[in-house]
Amino acid sequence: MDAFEPARGPTAVADALTRSGAFLECVFSCPSCGLAGTSLSRPGALEAKACLACGEPVVLTVLDRFPRR
Repeated sequence: MDAFEPARGPTAVADALTRSGAFLECVFSCPSCGLAGTSLSRPGALEAKACLACGEPVVLTVLDRFPRR
């Protein structure tokens, strides 16, 4: 890969969104109890997301970003 070619693919997109510091719209689901929904979160808070019903870690999927205004 050329040093000047931008990174591509889902991982590169997720990394760019996380570094942006903007709010991220996420879909979450809890493998333990089955609770699911959507949430707006700052990138720094993604690792600490836990299920509101049982407290176990949730699986997150980033959908979109909302730039700071």
